[in-house]
Amino acid sequence: MNIEKTNKRKNSIITMCLLALPVVSLAQENVAATSSYFSNALFNTLLVTIIILLILVATLSNVLKNISRSEMLSTILKNKADKSKSGGMNSAVVLAFFMLSSLATFAQNKVAPLVKDDGRIGGLDQFTFYLMLTIIFLELIVIYLIIHTIRYLLKTEEIASGAALNRPKEKTILDILGGAVELENEDSILMDHDYDGIKELDNDLPPWWKYGFYLTIIVGVIYLFNYHIFKTAPLQGEEYKIAMKKAEADIAEFMKTSANNVDESTVKQLTDPADLAAGKDLFITNCSPCHGKFGEGTVGPNLTDDYWIHSGGVKDIFKTIKYGWPDKGMKSWKDDFSAMQISQLATFIRNLKGTNPPKPKDKQGDLYVEPIANAAGDSSAVHADSLKVQATADTINKKIK
Repeated sequence: MNIEKTNKRKNSIITMCLLALPVVSLAQENVAATSSYFSNALFNTLLVTIIILLILVATLSNVLKNISRSEMLSTILKNKADKSKSGGMNSAVVLAFFMLSSLATFAQNKVAPLVKDDGRIGGLDQFTFYLMLTIIFLELIVIYLIIHTIRYLLKTEEIASGAALNRPKEKTILDILGGAVELENEDSILMDHDYDGIKELDNDLPPWWKYGFYLTIIVGVIYLFNYHIFKTAPLQGEEYKIAMKKAEADIAEFMKTSANNVDESTVKQLTDPADLAAGKDLFITNCSPCHGKFGEGTVGPNLTDDYWIHSGGVKDIFKTIKYGWPDKGMKSWKDDFSAMQISQLATFIRNLKGTNPPKPKDKQGDLYVEPIANAAGDSSAVHADSLKVQATADTINKKIK
């Protein structure tokens, strides 16, 4: 008995020493930085967690020690395991902790030199952070093993005392949902039908199946009254139309609030002076070599009159800037400007109409008349009239030529 106690104490001392090795090594490597660790919130949190788990390990170990001192349990355990197995277990524990300390030492020597200055985690170097996480993980494993051992020992003691035999079996959630009859009570549901020695049990449907079926009936009744009788909710077709209208409204609202998502079909003439100033800067920097500083036209056409080669609406100008006309020397600017910048540039060019710059270039293209919306907001009729005016002007121009 004294030899056994001595071996236990010796193994405990060895284990504690092996556990202390990584901590001592860490302290030696980080003496200069130790003072700053306790000012780090993450370090303090991990340290408190380690201490709390260590206290829990000590408490559960004490409980396990008290349970193991039971005379009845000691007798049972002696019958199930001999001293050689116990010695093997102790050796395995010591070997596991030795391997753990060796792994920690390897990590200290190999991983620590690879830590970069910018690789800190929460203000801690990677080695310290992962070492503390490893300690917490190991403490959780020890706590689990101790709790598992305590439950096993208590169950063994109950079986030995006969308490487990007299205690009724507790039903789990699966047993309740399944509703199956226990094997020892199957005679109560045995049917008279017998076929070559094969008998049948009169089992009920599982409760989960029956309650699920009842739930589908309730849902079906609610659906019938909701969609077909009271019509308080739309059917699938109507719901689809409502969803599509809402999506269109959301897209329109999004396009209003997101300037960089406009295109040639949704662009509108801007009115903010800041946008006009930005468009002017873009024009002078990028467009003046071909169209002149004032839009009077040089290599490119005059942008201040009413004649346009590719129509002169703000959407048309946006499209011309975005995609260009390579066959006529106009490059595509969609890769150079954002949608907002193209909108600003198109607005500025549209406002050049009627500015009468010095030495304007002769008119090119066709007469463009801006369509004006009528009182009802329909510009189709007016636009048709403008097309007629443009066609008449084109005829006159051809006769003059």
